[in-house]
Amino acid sequence: MSAQTPHRTLQAGHGPMLRALARGGWKERGTCRQTDPELWFADTSQRTKARAASICASCPVRRPCLAWALVFDEEYGVWGGLDATERHTLKRRLTTGETLLAVLADVLGWPIAAPSNPEAA
Repeated sequence: MSAQTPHRTLQAGHGPMLRALARGGWKERGTCRQTDPELWFADTSQRTKARAASICASCPVRRPCLAWALVFDEEYGVWGGLDATERHTLKRRLTTGETLLAVLADVLGWPIAAPSNPEAA
């Protein structure tokens, strides 16, 4: 799947959120921008993945980052603190009809309330 094509289960009814994610302005605020890109996409050990996840834990754009990876079906790398294997389980939940906001709230421990700023998705 193309990195710019939303996962088929999310194409209907998520227009504003998908547009905000696709604009990508949130990416400029990522903590990962201050680290070596290899950390996020290297064929890594558990120790390296744990380091990446720990950096993500305090990132101000962790929620839209993880949403991006789920919506646009990123196959590689650490996004929002989760690697591809961890995200696979979440993508499966989306295919069963669970909403993106509910999945994010469950994983990140945040309330389900729709964000007032779609980029905060």
